[in-house]
Amino acid sequence: MPHSILPFAAYREKVLGCWLGKAVGGTLGGPVEGRPGPLHLSYYDPVPERMLPNDDLDLQVVWLETIRRRGLPIDRRLLADAWLAHVLLLPDEYGVACRNLAWGIYPPASGSYDSGFTAGMGAAIRTELWACLAPGDPNLAAVLAREDACVDHAGEGVWAAIFLATLESAAFLESDREALLDRAEAAIPSDSRVARAVGDARRWWREMADWRAVRERLLAEHGRQNFTDVAQNLAFVVLGWLAGGGDFGTAISTAVNCGADTDCTGATLGALLGIIDPASIGAEWLKPIGRDLVLSPGMVAAHHAATLDDFTDRVATLAADVLRFYSSGVVIADAPTRHAGRAIGTEPRQVGPEGIMLAPDAAATESLLATEPLVVTLVYPPDVALRPGEPAELALRLYNPTGDDLGIWLSARPPDGWTIAPGEFHLPLRVGAPETIRLTVAPPADAIRRAPSTLDLRFKARGLRWCVTAGLVVTTPWLRWAAAGSTESCPEPPDDATLVEAASHYLPLIDGFHAYRAEFKLPHAFTARYVVQAPREVQVWLGGNLVIRHGGRYLVPAFHRPGDTGRDVTLESGWHRLTIFVGDGSGGELFVGIGDGETWGWLRGVEWRVPTVGG
Repeated sequence: MPHSILPFAAYREKVLGCWLGKAVGGTLGGPVEGRPGPLHLSYYDPVPERMLPNDDLDLQVVWLETIRRRGLPIDRRLLADAWLAHVLLLPDEYGVACRNLAWGIYPPASGSYDSGFTAGMGAAIRTELWACLAPGDPNLAAVLAREDACVDHAGEGVWAAIFLATLESAAFLESDREALLDRAEAAIPSDSRVARAVGDARRWWREMADWRAVRERLLAEHGRQNFTDVAQNLAFVVLGWLAGGGDFGTAISTAVNCGADTDCTGATLGALLGIIDPASIGAEWLKPIGRDLVLSPGMVAAHHAATLDDFTDRVATLAADVLRFYSSGVVIADAPTRHAGRAIGTEPRQVGPEGIMLAPDAAATESLLATEPLVVTLVYPPDVALRPGEPAELALRLYNPTGDDLGIWLSARPPDGWTIAPGEFHLPLRVGAPETIRLTVAPPADAIRRAPSTLDLRFKARGLRWCVTAGLVVTTPWLRWAAAGSTESCPEPPDDATLVEAASHYLPLIDGFHAYRAEFKLPHAFTARYVVQAPREVQVWLGGNLVIRHGGRYLVPAFHRPGDTGRDVTLESGWHRLTIFVGDGSGGELFVGIGDGETWGWLRGVEWRVPTVGG
């Protein structure tokens, strides 16, 4: 028997309210995105002629199309494929995730490896789809949100998505604000930054009832230099809701007036309020933006609905199939059961240990390589990157979802010059009984580092042959030596400079003045954006030319907003020398990135080698 029954008409009205509220809030906050606040908006400024495109909604449109085309279940590998096929938005965590996916590093490792934006807003802002597909089933909505969030986030970024998906799903059946917030907070760790920021917003509002005063306290306790930080922005969403006094316009205006990631805070709160009470969105907010669904130019090859009403219908007619597939206790009464006459899933599947859904305690170094015909997961070492000439252990997990026991033949083939042991396996793979295989691999001990290399896993079972690939990254070599102090001339390494192998684009700093040198090869002539950051004085030379100098006060490793830590430089193809001076200090990290100032993406195809001394 179902635990809850939602009449389809009422459910659809809430879904439409969700997307209308999201469009309103995003259009209100979009023009002031990134401003620190406090701001003073009470209405659109400027007044639009249509909704503004916003990645908050863009990505959910793509996810829906992908699910409608590919079918259930919804998993992180499915969504990772959609990133590479449809998304050319590359700022911050989006760019890191797309780079990792292109390297063959799949979620959740794609969201955690070598990223300075694991606590960004990118996953939190796309949770409404999971709530609308699992209305009144917060646990299921949270599971789906985790599958999505881990593609480009880890830690706080995932907790934020779970918090909002829980909140929004519960809002289909519950309207009491405090009860909803309690439910959502209970879904995430109480010691997470997100939980603490939301809890403080609630507590300080009860004490002060002044949104400006609460905002100042929130920034003092939870503020971050990166304006897209998810903890501070979710606190602003909650503060806007609390200060709104039950009025839609006041609530979203307050959230936006707090500043920071304003398009996201306005859109997120607008969507939530639209679910709770679609009628609360006044005509004065809806008339200027119309009902057309407007996507950003960076969303490509998407066959999206023309209007928000059509998009609502696509979501609403899919939800009943999703609830049935995952054996939810919620039923949408009188709902269409198929979209466009096509079956979405196969047999109902219980969320849990079927080998696809991400476990809450999954290692951040897992990479889901495939979900059919077998579920194949690779677990990297803690640093993910491998050191040349040094053996490292990889764990390959296999799960059989076919319904029949299988005899599996597997050949693991690394790139030429690499070693692997063992390289071939014959094993029985029973239904529902995962198997783990340990592989010892080692990159060659040569001077050139290529990213990525590929591990090919060739399978055979019952006459069927197929191949699954995994990306292998190696460390980047740097020379490090003690330096006397800042200078106008490029420092040169002594013969006894220390070779440092960096597992990512972040190098731990040691105390005192130091210099670093790397040598990299560009695949073609290119005007690249070089970003170098450290919490100290920094000087950067390309060849013998001083190109970057700053005091180490700005630490947001973003190609599209590098401040004084980035510089566009045109270099020819071939090998180049990068030298960095880092001033006196204690601890911290050195970040070095090479990207594209136009697309904001990471430059791919760069090779590195052990730097030479002199010459």
